[in-house]
Amino acid sequence: MDDVNVEDRVGLDRDVARAAAALERWRRHVAADPDGARSDPLEGFRHVAGKSTWDALGALAVSAADEPLRTGLRRWTAALLQSRLAATDDVAVAREETMPRARFEGEPARDVSWRETWRGIVRVRTSSEVRRWLDAAAAGAAPVADARRTRLERREEVARRLGFAHPWDAGVPPADSSSLQASARRFLDATEDLWRAVRRESFRGTEGACVADVLHAVVAREAGEGWPARLTVRWLADAFAAGVGGLRIDLPPLPQTLGASSFARALRLFGYAFRVAAAPRAAPFSVRSDPAFVGAHRFGVLFGSLAAEPVFHARILGLGVARAATQCRVLARTALVDARLDAARIVLGAAGAEPPRDVFNEIGERLFGIPLDARLRGAWPVGRDDEPARWVALTQLSALRSSTRDSFDTDWFKNPKAWSHLVARSAEPAYEILEQGCLESGPVALARAFEGALG
Repeated sequence: MDDVNVEDRVGLDRDVARAAAALERWRRHVAADPDGARSDPLEGFRHVAGKSTWDALGALAVSAADEPLRTGLRRWTAALLQSRLAATDDVAVAREETMPRARFEGEPARDVSWRETWRGIVRVRTSSEVRRWLDAAAAGAAPVADARRTRLERREEVARRLGFAHPWDAGVPPADSSSLQASARRFLDATEDLWRAVRRESFRGTEGACVADVLHAVVAREAGEGWPARLTVRWLADAFAAGVGGLRIDLPPLPQTLGASSFARALRLFGYAFRVAAAPRAAPFSVRSDPAFVGAHRFGVLFGSLAAEPVFHARILGLGVARAATQCRVLARTALVDARLDAARIVLGAAGAEPPRDVFNEIGERLFGIPLDARLRGAWPVGRDDEPARWVALTQLSALRSSTRDSFDTDWFKNPKAWSHLVARSAEPAYEILEQGCLESGPVALARAFEGALG
C-alpha cells in the first residue's frame, strides 16, 4: 500500500466517508446474498483501512483544534481495518446463517436456516411453537458458532496488532472488556430479584418458565392497543412532528409489526437516526460520526424507552390512564428482558471468542431461570461489534431521561424546545470519552428505574 499523506486530513476524511458508505452497502449485499458479494468491500480505499495509516495518524502532532479530526480519523481507520480483514469471515457467517441445516418439526416439517428459525421464534403465537423453532435453532447452531468464532479470533488478532487486548477495548475508552463485563454483571446482580419476581407474576406464579415462554412473552402482543396496524415512516413522522422538520432522517428498514415490541424497536431506530441526522453537515465526517457512536445509541434508547411511558401512550396512542398503565407494564417487562440480554452479551463477549461453558450456563440461568441449550453456545446470545457503545448508552439512559423530563416535562417529545435542545447536543463530536464512574453508577440507576416501573 502506498504511503498516505496524513497531513491532508480533509482529503483523508472524504475518503473515510466514502469507505464507510461502501462498507455499509457491502454489508447489506452480504446480508441479502452472501454468495454474490465481492470479497473486498473496501477496494480502492485500503489507504484508509491500513495499519500504516493508523500508525501515521498516531504519530501526527496537531493543534487542539485539529485533535477531534485526527482522533476521529484514527478511530475510523482502525474500524475499517477490522472490517477489511474480517470480510471473508463476515461472508462465511452470513452463508452459514442462510444454509438450511436444521430440521423444523412443525407444520410443515422441513429443513430451515438459522435465520429462518429466529424469524419463526418471534412470529409464532404460542410458546409450544416457539419451543419447536428454538429446538431447530439449537440443532443448526454449531456451524454458525464455528464461523462466528473464526471471525472473532481474527478480530482479536487485529486488535492485538493495534495494541489492544480485546477488540472492544478500542470502542469506548477508557472502558475495556473487563470493566464492561463488571458493569454488566453489576446490572444483572441489581435486577436479579426483580426479574425473578416478574417471572413469577408473568408465568403463573412458577419459577420454572422455560426459555420459549420468555421469548414468546417479550414480543408483547397483549400491549397492542392504540398502535397502528403497520409500522411506517409516516407514523413516526406524525408522532414526532414537533421535531423532525428540516432534518433528513435516514431510517433503515423498519421491523415487521409482530407486537408492541416491534414499535419499541422502531422508536430506538428512529432515535439513533435522529442523532445522526442532527449532526452538523458542515463538520468533517470523522467528527460528526463514529464507529462506536455512543451518542446515537443514547438517543436510540431514550426514544425506545417511550414505548413504556404512560404519557406516550396517552398523548400519541390516545389511551386512557388505566389501559396505558397496563400496556406500559408489559413493555417495561420486555425492556427489562432486553436490557438483561444486552448485559449477557457483554459478559459473554468479554470472555473471548468462545465463552466458557460455565459462564454460558450461568448466563442462561440468569436470563431464563434455566440453562440454555448447550448447542447454542457461541451462536446465541453473542455480542455485536458495537456492543460496548450500546451498553454504555443504556447505562446512561436514566440520567438522560431524567434531565430531559426535568427540563421539558414528561411529554418532552411534543415540545419543540426539547427537540431544539437535542439538536444542540448533536453538535458535539461523535466520539466522546467515557465519564468517570459511569459504568459503576449507570447500571444501578438503570436497575432503580426498572424497580420503579415493575416493582
